[in-house]
Amino acid sequence: MKNCAALGGTGFALIAISYGLARFAWGLMLPDVTREITLTPRMAGLLSACSFAAYCLAVLAAPLLTRCAGPRGTAMISALCAAAGLLLLAVAPSPFMLAAGLLIAGLSAGFSSPSLAAAVSLKVAAPRQAHMNTLINAGTSAGVMLSVPVLAWLPGGWRMACMAFGALALLSLLPLWRYIPGKSPQPATESLRHILRHRPLQRLMAIAFVIGVVSAAWWSFGPALLQHKGVSARHISLLWLSAGAAGILGALTGPLAAKIGLLQVFRLSLLGMIVLLCVFAGFSHESGWFFPAVIVGGAGYVALSGVLLVWGAQATSSAPAIGVSVLFFMLAAGQMAGSVAFGQLYVMLDAVSALLIWAVLALFMLFAPRRTA
Repeated sequence: MKNCAALGGTGFALIAISYGLARFAWGLMLPDVTREITLTPRMAGLLSACSFAAYCLAVLAAPLLTRCAGPRGTAMISALCAAAGLLLLAVAPSPFMLAAGLLIAGLSAGFSSPSLAAAVSLKVAAPRQAHMNTLINAGTSAGVMLSVPVLAWLPGGWRMACMAFGALALLSLLPLWRYIPGKSPQPATESLRHILRHRPLQRLMAIAFVIGVVSAAWWSFGPALLQHKGVSARHISLLWLSAGAAGILGALTGPLAAKIGLLQVFRLSLLGMIVLLCVFAGFSHESGWFFPAVIVGGAGYVALSGVLLVWGAQATSSAPAIGVSVLFFMLAAGQMAGSVAFGQLYVMLDAVSALLIWAVLALFMLFAPRRTA
């Protein structure tokens, strides 16, 4: 039990760093970065896409890397990528260097989830694996929450915050070495090509892609949209903090699924994202409705990613890292496409139209996953 708790805490911290700090903190930093380095909405979308593209590449390579280096080695590579990318962002003088930093930092999250799913499959009893995986996945919210006070109060602004985040990534190497299992004999598994032919997994891949597209509106453009609506920097930080705090509820995905089923958790979580998009579209100025909207949206996103993680591991039970990698790849591919597409629609139409289109797309997904395995 003690070893499981240490594994869970270490995995939670790595997810907080690789997702909350190395990936999603960029959305909160974007308004400050834009004031220092000129970026158009289209350029901002392309920069966000760099992070998602790197994530896609890493999540595809993660199963092979995990097989060769073990969960521990892959997790440590994840932490090193987070540190390198964040430190590069801290000194970036131009959009090109920002893109390079986001690319390297984006690799971190792509390596972390599959390696931790493999670690859980090795060290945690089967009945408790879904709960452990969703608990670790909720670390995203802790990272998002931590980014808010650091960005708001640390002298030196976003650059010094990136330095601090990079230092945390380096500090995580010791517990990763101590508590994440190393390389172990791997049972024979199906080939990736054969796994991808599974109809349930193909359906889940399409679902994950669309969820990624829908979520990109908030994670890539949320603070910028709020700034456009006249929301103060202080309130934007509080809203981002609220979204992160609510995402901690994603740790309850496992216990809640045991009562009502993963499918119902999926639909409730998606409704939270729809509420967020509709509220943002419905108000052209600051509103008290923004806080409950980001709370249900933040909780919804983390729960959705937790559901996909469990579904992916269940769909490829003989090789959970592969199932998680495939679905998280599709999630990131959707976020990459969604970032670019939303940025284009933002310029061509307006924010309200883009948000409503995204909300309708999410609405269609409510009834997509009739069966998942």
